[in-house]
Formats: sequence, C-alpha cells, structure tokens
Amino acid sequence: MESGEKDNGNKKLQDLVLFGDMKSEIRTIEKITKTTQDIDQENQIKLYTELIPQLGKYKYVCMLKNESRAPIKEVKIKIQYPVFLKLTRTIPPTIYHTQIEDKEIEEQSFEQIKVEFDKIQGTENKQVTLYFNPTDSLEEQGEVKSFAAFINKDDYVRVINSEPLNIGLKEISIQPKIIPSSEIAEFVKHTEIKKAIKSIGLGSDKPLDYEFLFNRLEVVLRANNFQYITKDKEKHIMWYFGNDLESNNDVLVIGQENNRKLEWIITSKDPEIIISTITQLTHELKENLLRMGIIASEDQVFDLECKACGNVLPKFPEKGKIVICSKCGVEQIVW
Repeated sequence: MESGEKDNGNKKLQDLVLFGDMKSEIRTIEKITKTTQDIDQENQIKLYTELIPQLGKYKYVCMLKNESRAPIKEVKIKIQYPVFLKLTRTIPPTIYHTQIEDKEIEEQSFEQIKVEFDKIQGTENKQVTLYFNPTDSLEEQGEVKSFAAFINKDDYVRVINSEPLNIGLKEISIQPKIIPSSEIAEFVKHTEIKKAIKSIGLGSDKPLDYEFLFNRLEVVLRANNFQYITKDKEKHIMWYFGNDLESNNDVLVIGQENNRKLEWIITSKDPEIIISTITQLTHELKENLLRMGIIASEDQVFDLECKACGNVLPKFPEKGKIVICSKCGVEQIVW
C-alpha cells in the first residue's frame, strides 16, 4: 500500500524512535522450568533445566546442584537439542560436540554437546548456559534435554536425566495494520514490549549496492503483508507494522542498512512471535538475494553477533579484518 509514502516523511520521522545500539534488555516471559527426580546422597543432587525465549533467540540453562555437604567428582553433563537450532554461544565456553552413536537418536535429528567438571564441592552449583538461534526452518518441533553423570561420595556412578522441554517454531501470518506514526513511540515504550535485533553481513568479493540491498528489505516486508508506515531514504531505515492473526499480537518491524549491515529490529509483546518473525524474514531475504544473484550461497551470509557476549557487532568488517565488540571489547574476525 503506497498511500502516505510520499514525502510527508519528515514530520512522521520526528515521532518515531530510532533504535541505535539496542541496549534495552528484553523481559523474559513465563519461565519453562522442569526439575528432575532427586537421587543419591540423601536426595540432594538435583538437576534443573530452563528454556527461555530471549532477545530473538532461545536461552537454555542446565544447573546441577549439590545440596549435600560431600563433593561429587568426574561430573559430565550432556545436552541434546534438535538440529533446527544453531548453537551460537555457550557459558562456559569450553563445551564441545560429541558423536551420537545411538541410531534411534540419529533418526530424531539431535545434536549433542558435553561439558565436564573435575569436581563439584558440597553445597556448590554448576551451571551450563546455551544460546540458540533457529535455522531458517519453520513449523519445526523438537525437545531439549539434559543428562548428568557423576561419581558420588561412595564412589558409585550415578546418572540424572532431565525432563525434555519442548520447543517449536510457527510461521507468522500477518495482516496489515495502519497505525499513526505518532503512536509508534508509545507502542515501543509499553512495559510489556520486548525487542530484538538480527544483523547480518554479506561476504562478497565484488562491490555491493547497499541502496539496492536496502530496497530488498522492503520487498520482503511487503511480501509478508506488513503495513508501510514511513522511511528515511537517506539513513536507509524503514518502519512497517502488522498484526499476527494467530496470536493477535501487534508487531513493529524496522528494516535498516547500517555500516554495511542489513538488520531487522522486531518489537512485540510476544518473544515467540519475535523469534518466528526474525527467522521468517531472514530466510526470505536470503532466498531473495540468492535469486537475484547477489550471493552465490548462504555461506556468504554472516551473523554479526559477538562470539563472547552475544551483542550485535558495530559494523561488518572487510574480509580478514578485526572488529571489536562495543559491549565487551573482544576482538574477532567475522569472515
């Protein structure tokens, strides 16, 4: 819908909020927490797991709690997760993938990681935190679960299994929704609103037309039925709005090109809708760029997320060049 797209943009742009560095923290929705059975050492070794949609990705926490006064040793924690999730960051960072030999597990399309601790002292806790980005697949269902093995005070091997936590992605179904630009600032400042940003860079040896790439963002938004609000052609930023038919949640999408980065900034009350919207828009943008011959494969698309803290990197650097995270200061090479 092109009405209102002509240059009455200056007044409209004054009413909008520019999301510069996206420092605001997302508030988590109801936490999905399961506790395993308590076994061994007077039922005081416990395994807790938690799955939370956060900042456009999923955060999975696995905590082994030794509530007894005696230590446990040779602790091994394994976590299985479906292949449509991409593991992007771990705490602690010394986590490694393990081979899955069980054929039944292979058929269920799981990935598996393992972390080891020499010892957990009495009344001490050890926590493993994983951050997942969904791949481009939507309408996927799966589960994340944990296993902890250790040697108790009597030198017996014990194993605790967590209950599986279900995870699923749904395709968004957007209807256009007209909203005055003057109401955008009020919408994003609402106490229940969450925000997330997806930032990518295109690794190409040939020069790229970023004016053209900015227009590709708009093509994807229109194809997904979002309503045009306004845009700043000079700053390469646009605002679109819509309502998800299934959840009845409003969604504000900002598309922008900034420092050779293509970015989606998604705002909504529902973190699950934010994740699905980011996944769907990014998938369709990649397909569009492939069809247009801008990229030869998806391997040329790089996530601009700090490997240490998860913050969005300030720019997309040249090939082999270092970029410094503006939040934690870690130097890294993207491609």
